[in-house]
Amino acid sequence: MFRKFNVLIMLILGLAAFGFVITVITNPMYLVRMVLIVAAVGGIFYFLYKRFLAKRFGGGGGKDVNKYKQAARYSAQKYQNQPGKIMKKPPKIKPSTKAKSSLSKMKKRTNDHNFKVIEGKKGKKKNRAL
Repeated sequence: MFRKFNVLIMLILGLAAFGFVITVITNPMYLVRMVLIVAAVGGIFYFLYKRFLAKRFGGGGGKDVNKYKQAARYSAQKYQNQPGKIMKKPPKIKPSTKAKSSLSKMKKRTNDHNFKVIEGKKGKKKNRAL
């Protein structure tokens, strides 16, 4: 089965190579024109994909990709520990007056971790059938 399949593939590739050589010898401008047409059609499809479909499927540089890039830049600046380089501080968000009073009472603690608190169902009891 594989032997017949390989022979068929080799026959088709051989005929394609033969046709290409004959076209280059007899009519080279036709070949150039066909290459330009294929490139133009491919460019149109690429433009349409990038313009309309890539954002829908997550490959077009949407909001999430921009947020990720911004976070990566911030993280690179924050954890850069090379001597001689001055690290810019990220812009601080000013807390409201209520938050200011609570912050002044509490001692602010800085850590080197990137943990994020995810709110869960703390007050809800489990419904068990035991």
